[in-house]
Amino acid sequence: ELERFRHHVAAIEGICSSTGLVVASSQAGILEEDILRLSCKFTGHRYLFVLNIPGGLQRDFSNTECVELGREINEAFVKLQDLEKRLRFSSSFLDRLEEVGAVSLEDAVDYGLVGPVARASGISGDLRTCLPYGDYDSFEFSVPVEIEGDGYARLRILFQEAAQSNNIISQAVSSIPGGGVLQPPAPGAKPSGAALGWAEAPLGAAFHWVRLKEDGRVARYRLTTPSFTNWHGFHLSTEGFAFQDFPIILATFGLSNAECDR
Repeated sequence: ELERFRHHVAAIEGICSSTGLVVASSQAGILEEDILRLSCKFTGHRYLFVLNIPGGLQRDFSNTECVELGREINEAFVKLQDLEKRLRFSSSFLDRLEEVGAVSLEDAVDYGLVGPVARASGISGDLRTCLPYGDYDSFEFSVPVEIEGDGYARLRILFQEAAQSNNIISQAVSSIPGGGVLQPPAPGAKPSGAALGWAEAPLGAAFHWVRLKEDGRVARYRLTTPSFTNWHGFHLSTEGFAFQDFPIILATFGLSNAECDR
């Protein structure tokens, strides 16, 4: 959820930048940098790398650290709320997003869109609720859904999901049980077989499938990423709109090129 919060702030920054709102873009950029520094202080890496390892976590966290994380994320969320209020009253900004880049519910379903893009078009699917993993089934949170399917709906989803991430983090830091954080594989163990895993990434559903050989080496690995899925439906949002709307529509989708690399 910390990564989801950061990602959505970065996506909001991109949307502001695409519409020429330099001040708002800078404010969102500063906020993202604050979150990156918080991530580094809390996990040892700005992008949370190597925190999760086979068998658990790389390090344990004290109660004080957890409380501090919750407090600082909430402070960042208050700043994000202030930015949202300012954007809501910028008519020139809204003119570039409302009724622009719309994707209907029917098209979103036909193309199997996922994540905030899908939820902005009326699809309520979220792996955290329909296929809960980790402790998500023990947290109280909602899945934001809009129906217009345009750029402004996608922006609203980003703000609303950031609010839910703040909510989940607040619950998590106050309910993390004590005890060990790592149960490494037994020495000399060579697991084999196949497994499927999934997660609701910031951009949507991500699935990973792996098959191991008898000696524990990877025989086959296959993944489906949200950007790879949503790129197929991106053209729907650009058809019939002015060319100058293209970079704005692209920013509201927040797609990753790297996720399409095989």
